[in-house]
Parts: sequence; C-alpha cells; structure tokens
Amino acid sequence: MVYRVEDEDFFIAPSNPSKAFRLQQLRFDDGGGFEGGHTEYRVCYYMIAHRPRMKGKWAFGQYAPLMTREELSLIVSKLRAKGWI
Repeated sequence: MVYRVEDEDFFIAPSNPSKAFRLQQLRFDDGGGFEGGHTEYRVCYYMIAHRPRMKGKWAFGQYAPLMTREELSLIVSKLRAKGWI
C-alpha cells in the first residue's frame, strides 16, 4: 500500500487537552501513479503518554478514536470547510 498525505488538519480535543485529533486526506497509488489513484480519509488521534518510555510526549493513538458529540461536530465542520465532504 503506497499513499501520500495530500492535506491534513489537527486540533486539540475540547474535552481533553491531552488529546489531539488529526484529519488526513490520503492519495493512494493504484499502480499507475498517484494521479490515477483513489482518495481516502483518516481520522486518528494522539495522546500525551503516561507509560515510562514515552511519558509526557505525544503518542499516536493505536485504537479507534473516541469523541464527544461536540468533537464529532467539529471534525465534520473541518472536513466541510476543506471541501473534503
């Protein structure tokens, strides 16, 4: 799987300042180069880690992101503002 990040945005979660959401527009190379590839979107998150090795640093959230209604609305608003949806 080969892709590049075409565009992205991020914001600190209003419900938790130790969490940040990242929104990405990905362009995949379907074998004929990126120009002929398809586009997909990713919503992921980062948290300030508590485990000793990464304590106090931003770490990629490896599970499905949980969000409040307000945060989901903010994500959809940002996606619309970028013209992604």
